[in-house]
Amino acid sequence: MTAIDPGRPIDQARRLAETGDLDAAAAIFAELASDADGPDQADAARGLSVVAERMAADLLADGEPEQAADVLLEALSVTAVTDVARLRVLLGIAHLEMACGQFAGAVEEGRWEDGEAETGALAIELLARTLPLRGRDADAETVWRYGLDHPDQMVADQVRLRLARDLRPVTDDVVSDPTGG
Repeated sequence: MTAIDPGRPIDQARRLAETGDLDAAAAIFAELASDADGPDQADAARGLSVVAERMAADLLADGEPEQAADVLLEALSVTAVTDVARLRVLLGIAHLEMACGQFAGAVEEGRWEDGEAETGALAIELLARTLPLRGRDADAETVWRYGLDHPDQMVADQVRLRLARDLRPVTDDVVSDPTGG
């Protein structure tokens, strides 16, 4: 085990992370990871990845996907950061959460002008199709039901058409080997 030098920035960042001051730790890790000639670049890049992931997960759990996305984008802007794929997946999750919020806002608004039934149906469909990606199947069913029972018959008809697209039978051509085998 290596001794911790209280004067070294990398050790300070580790202590901050251990005590829960993730913002301060991320700032130090990012600065050190950005120094291509620095002796602690690799360790700082790993530290930044771990701290950014933890911060983003906490923010997502708290219902703050915009802030989670900001944290992840900042970490990903550091060229040396590690676990890029994992951070990108978390960024995608943050964007899905933001999309759900926007679609839900459009559905809740629910006042579509004449000829805008398609916009309402699209918002309902997108919300209902996105929620299962976040493990919210029951909520998706509720959204579909809301759309199918919508008081504006044009919206309900548009939702019915959108849902019916899923009911097409799967043919052998769809699941066959694209190489012809």
